Amino acid sequence: MSKETEYGANMLIYTTFWGNDKTFKLLPINKECPYTEVIYDTQTELLVVISKNKKQNYEMLPKLDDDGNMIQSKKPKTNGKPMKEERRLMEVPQEHYIIERAEQESFIDKWGLNSDDFDFKKYLDAKPAGSSEIITEQKESALVGTDGKALTVAK
Repeated sequence: MSKETEYGANMLIYTTFWGNDKTFKLLPINKECPYTEVIYDTQTELLVVISKNKKQNYEMLPKLDDDGNMIQSKKPKTNGKPMKEERRLMEVPQEHYIIERAEQESFIDKWGLNSDDFDFKKYLDAKPAGSSEIITEQKESALVGTDGKALTVAK
């Protein structure tokens, strides 16, 4: 692609949910857009870009019986899923993960038709749930004796 080629500004930014978190997505508004969807994941702070390019990838899918119902596993599986699964080669869209904040902003500004009107930076600035910037210093020994009292180092 030459530097003179015009691209971008063909996705609409809108507010939505991803899991339980409020976030934003970008939706293509014409057929020329090379992406099917862009999602900002507030938990991982990743901008996930899903392209129209396809690739072959192995995926684990639920195993089905003759009636189309998922088959229950007889013993616990290491991945925690209670159903039997089988590995299948599938055609899936190529995903890109933008991790750097400056690159995320640049991508959204370039591709988002309404990036000047939509305050997407408030989602980029939000801290993931469960994160804390408070660091506490441990004052006592974490090791305790059989009597329940903290162990000390003899000097």
